[in-house]
Amino acid sequence: MKKAFYLPFLTILFLAGCSSDDGGGDPVKPDPDPEPPIVESYYEIPAALEDYYADVDFNLEEDKLHEELAVHTIEKHTDILGYGSRHQYLYNADADFNNSGNVVLIYTGESRDKREYQSGSNSYSPQTFNTEHVYPQSMLEGDAIADLHILRVVDIEVNELRMNYPYTDGEGQYKLVQDNSFYPGDEWRGDVARMVMYMNLRYDEPFEPVGGLELFLEWNVEDPVSAFEMQRNEVIEDAQGNRNPFIDNPHLATRIWGGEEADNRWDGEAEEADEEAPSIPQNVTVDEVSFETVDLTWEASSDNVGVAKYNVMVDGDFYTSVTSTSLTVEGLEPGVTYEFTVSAADSAGNTSDASDVVEGTTTADDEAPSVPQNLSVSAVSVTSVTLTWDASTDNAAVAGYDIYINGEFYQTVSTTEYTLAGLDALTTYSFAVKARDIYGNTSELSASTDATTKEETDENAVAADILISEYTEGEWGFNKALEIGNPTAEAVDLSTYTLMKITNEKEDWENEFQLEGTLAAGEVLVIVNDGAEYPGLLDAADVLTDHQIVNFNGNDPVGLFKDGVLIDMIGFKGGEVFAADVNLRRKSSITKPNTTFTIDEWETYDDEETEGYGSL
Repeated sequence: MKKAFYLPFLTILFLAGCSSDDGGGDPVKPDPDPEPPIVESYYEIPAALEDYYADVDFNLEEDKLHEELAVHTIEKHTDILGYGSRHQYLYNADADFNNSGNVVLIYTGESRDKREYQSGSNSYSPQTFNTEHVYPQSMLEGDAIADLHILRVVDIEVNELRMNYPYTDGEGQYKLVQDNSFYPGDEWRGDVARMVMYMNLRYDEPFEPVGGLELFLEWNVEDPVSAFEMQRNEVIEDAQGNRNPFIDNPHLATRIWGGEEADNRWDGEAEEADEEAPSIPQNVTVDEVSFETVDLTWEASSDNVGVAKYNVMVDGDFYTSVTSTSLTVEGLEPGVTYEFTVSAADSAGNTSDASDVVEGTTTADDEAPSVPQNLSVSAVSVTSVTLTWDASTDNAAVAGYDIYINGEFYQTVSTTEYTLAGLDALTTYSFAVKARDIYGNTSELSASTDATTKEETDENAVAADILISEYTEGEWGFNKALEIGNPTAEAVDLSTYTLMKITNEKEDWENEFQLEGTLAAGEVLVIVNDGAEYPGLLDAADVLTDHQIVNFNGNDPVGLFKDGVLIDMIGFKGGEVFAADVNLRRKSSITKPNTTFTIDEWETYDDEETEGYGSL
């Protein structure tokens, strides 16, 4: 390591004033414009980074070096990205070395098709990953939310597992620890540490809420910078102008905060390029099959530096990357023979040839579910009836039930109880049900059951009333809102109305929110989460609140209650996703509330299209 070397200025003056003439004579006068002392830089900056770091004095220490780097990093951050524009850059930053059409997910290391990102505006299926804020988004504001240096792609379920929990130490793969902290995994702890350090440098975000400085200093030492992190740094510099200096040189963290010596990547000792590929994986074996999965195992490859991952191919197409020597291949079709190969890759991007091909055939499913039994009708009203039946069985799994009205298919539902709305008064209907399994096999029709709706009278007519008229579940952050509309001809006293929601797969309504005031005829009440950032929501808000009633996800139904009785509802019980990352606006033709959510009553828009708020 090179240390700063200073030649004291007084010494220079003294030497300059001494004569080398032993015989005496006039002394040599000091140079009025002496050369400045030669100061050798603490680091040898690589040629590729010399221009970027040209104005940084790396001879500073601790707080002064932190301040110097912070100012530099902020000044270099010339392109402030909007959160919605992050896709085109983030998915390049996280691109798989061996398949540019895929991204590598943090925590799991899996490789996924870039088209599988979760968004209400994305028509591709399946949608398996979304965006992780390594420093939790709920703790950030302003430009920090869209900074690419802390954004990573992540499996949806893993993102939900991590939530906003702080990081903690651990061993092995990612895991939730004691239900209140999260270990990112051995191969990702250094990535996390350097991203959090960047947030402290760039935005002065504290370490304590997300795990503590001591922990991140340890991880910075234990998990060196990977080629993947270096790729991200290059792409992000092109996108927003600045780099993460702790990726360029982890030793900067030691200089600033102390702790054990981290790797100094600027010590002038250039490493030889690794151009040797790992050995080919041997003895790839199919161990077990099911309707849609195949278990693969293989022998570990060897490498001159180390094997970083294994790339698995299915029928010649890239499937995923893993760090282990086994994998369950999912999402296959029943009764189909597939070909599998595996190649090994190191951190320098060298990849072995593919292994020998091994075949595996999934289990076929031609068996239909049992016929639904005991179909019955209850709660008959003027325009609706409720159907119930016994659950069917299947050798695989029952996916849902097809409801038929008068011999014609009506709708597929996932429960064994369903309320049919929108029927005609005083009309006889015949109902029957089929069971459907997850592979499309259907049972025979159940025995039919008839019911006659009631005649509409003054006593049982569905009254016009206030209703939920608009809903937003934003793709990111707390952009969540509800609009209550009054389509009646009279002003309505809101003191008898409340809103409640059901979270995930729970059964009971909770988080009661009391409405207040008077809602004039034809007017609306807009309730917005106080953490929202969409201008359309903020401009239209009558109520800004942190109440849980406007902290829902796309599978949390919301109900409108009058005197404790449900009169209107958006969504389904049971955790079924009905409106994620979208805006729903009630059609103007709907003037009465409905306790059965019917998507035909709503128009669907992008989550940021909020122009409809503020009016019926």
